[in-house]
Amino acid sequence: MCYVAAVIPPPPLAPTIAALDLPPREAFDRLRDRGFRQVQVSALAPGLRPRDLGRSARRDLLATLRRREMVVSGLDAWIPAAHFIDAAHADRAVAVVLEIIDLAADFGACPVSLALPRDDDGALPAAAGPVREALAERSVATGVAVADHGRPVLVDDVIGVGVDPAAWLADGADPAAAIVAHGARLASARVVDLLTSGMRGPIGDPAAARLDVASYRAALSVAAYRGAVVLDARQWADPWAGLVQSATAWTS
Repeated sequence: MCYVAAVIPPPPLAPTIAALDLPPREAFDRLRDRGFRQVQVSALAPGLRPRDLGRSARRDLLATLRRREMVVSGLDAWIPAAHFIDAAHADRAVAVVLEIIDLAADFGACPVSLALPRDDDGALPAAAGPVREALAERSVATGVAVADHGRPVLVDDVIGVGVDPAAWLADGADPAAAIVAHGARLASARVVDLLTSGMRGPIGDPAAARLDVASYRAALSVAAYRGAVVLDARQWADPWAGLVQSATAWTS
């Protein structure tokens, strides 16, 4: 399926720094040198968790980014979905995500990406109802969008949708169609390919690519998506080379 949109500049890319195996400030420098001005931060990584960043540390991190003319595009909170309905983990999982939402508010109300659980019918399990309510309440209070990347997409009037193309391709679905179908609720969009090898990888590989980048980019335009697109380098064999390759493919 192909979507046609006016020729406009594509949304900016925001690489995931968790995949780069560098201290944050060194990663910021290298990314800036490669032309990136936004970064996606894992709020579960040591040194970047809410409990590791007091008020002064948060101000210092933001000042560090401002000096580099960079901003945080969003925060990742990849807690295992099953923890939200496991009695041994649920309270802690919710508490951590609420702290991450508060951190996102301090970073300019950037969106928080996570995956809520699904039952066998693809619905939110009854045990996760209180979890959803707590996250929705904090989202409304702070103005921070919560992007649920779980599939299938849940019907919800507060929790937003996150789209990871590799995950949709793995389900045999069209990521561009997902963007158009859920554009009104789209809180975070990623760009990453599911290569013919079955591995997640950068976009723009002429021999192994499966993602139709032009259609995906056009679908974002049709959906009037205004955020940065997360360049998700997790699990890539060579993240730095993949970032350069992907940036070229994204703007070509």
